[in-house]
Amino acid sequence: MNTQRRIGAVALAAVIVTGAVVACSDANDSMSPGLRSTTYVANMSSANEVPAVPGGASGTATFTLNGKMLTYVVSVSGLSGDVAASHIHFGAAGTNGTVAYPFTAAAGVQSGQVASGTIDLTQPVSNGTTSISGDSLLVLLNNGLLYTNVHTAANPGGEIRGQITRTQSSNGY
Repeated sequence: MNTQRRIGAVALAAVIVTGAVVACSDANDSMSPGLRSTTYVANMSSANEVPAVPGGASGTATFTLNGKMLTYVVSVSGLSGDVAASHIHFGAAGTNGTVAYPFTAAAGVQSGQVASGTIDLTQPVSNGTTSISGDSLLVLLNNGLLYTNVHTAANPGGEIRGQITRTQSSNGY
């Protein structure tokens, strides 16, 4: 009888350990929304534009990756005029690159929220002409090879710009 109890206890312990291992491996699965979160930020200024733009405008673009969904909020302050466009661009700091993903910019904003939304990285990401896989965009994001900028009529090449860098990760534990 004592042997049967021990076998039962060992079997129960094995089931509990297996369940814990499966739960932890699910938490590390990048497809599990809400369990893994990574935050990226672009601190934008006119000095970061290439070439630099005179002025004191600034902004912040915050990106949060949950699983394969990348949400973003772009806010600005003190632009020379209304926002004409805002994008994610390909490129390292100090270089100009093509548009990777265009935001739908709010009209009539000189200070405040320019854009917000979600990019589904399970799908190709398009700039309207060409596209890149969501996984490829994520690799560029993780390697600091993307930047965000905001354009105005006075500065059609961009008034403020910031390199997108990773700030934190959380596994949900």
